[in-house]
Formats: sequence, C-alpha cells, structure tokens
Amino acid sequence: MDDHSTQFSLSLWDYALILYARPGVAKACLALQDDHGADVCELLWLCWLNRLDLTTDANAAATLAPIRHQQAALTRLLRERRRELKPHAQPDSSLAQWRKTIKNAELAAEQGTLMQLQALAEHGRGVRSLRHNDAPLITRLVGHLGCHDSTISGHLRVLVAQSHTDSIEHSGAGPLEPRP
Repeated sequence: MDDHSTQFSLSLWDYALILYARPGVAKACLALQDDHGADVCELLWLCWLNRLDLTTDANAAATLAPIRHQQAALTRLLRERRRELKPHAQPDSSLAQWRKTIKNAELAAEQGTLMQLQALAEHGRGVRSLRHNDAPLITRLVGHLGCHDSTISGHLRVLVAQSHTDSIEHSGAGPLEPRP
C-alpha cells in the first residue's frame, strides 16, 4: 500500500461490532477461537482489509508478532479467568460483578488490539493492495489459520458471507472505503 496515512470511513472497531452482530458470525468466530485457536480480532481484521481491497503481505507474520504476543499474554488470560468464574458467579453476587469487570477488561483489550491492527493498515505495515490473482478471502482465511477441515470451512463460510454484505455501514460514516 503506497499511502501510509490512509484513514478509513469506518473504523475496524465499528466494522467488527457490526459484522460480529450479523447472523451466525459470533457463533462461528467463537467456534474458530475455541476449537481451532483462531484469533477473532485477526479474522475480523482480515475481513475488513478485504472490504478495502487490501490483504496481508509477506511481512505480516513479523508485523503481527507483538500484537499476537499481547493477545496471548493479556486478552486470552482475561478470557480464561472470566470463563473459569462463570460457573461460580451467582447473579447479583460480588463474584458476578468481578467477572463482569474482567469481561469489560477483556473487551477493552480486544478493542485495543483492533485499534493496533487498524493502525497497521493505516501505515501500510503488513498489508498490501489486493491483486487480481490473489486467492478468494475464504482461501486466505484458511491459510491464515494454517489448517483446513470441513468444520473450519463451514465457520469461515458464515464469516465470509456476512462480511460480503453491502449493508455493513456505520451511521454517519457511509460505506466502508479508504479516505485520503
């Protein structure tokens, strides 16, 4: 990507919230995360990049390494603690409130990750323009996950189908397109 100061009409965070709320996407993303070790933030980022006619470049893995480390060290740890508390957190108990606080911290960490991923795209780091001979999004997502089976493909099909809908817009932001 040549313009290293591109701004986007719809932030990755807003796009992720819209896409994640679409039918079947949350369930597919959680299955990919829990059953196959996928990073949902990265999957949503890859879909967002695709909408912008961008994809990852050969340096993406190195560029993503610090973000992946942060996800492993912080976000996943928060998720594990939150899930461990679930069976013990009775409604209206102090433990339930503590679990909610952890959930909010996890969400804030995910939002921070999405902001970092968006910044990579804005600065042209780890991304490039799509080429006519690039594989379709679903093939790139399978490659990103590094494994392929029918379960993964089914979940990814849901994600891809919902990411291709034209109705992914944000009130006041207009359609998802790069802004100079």
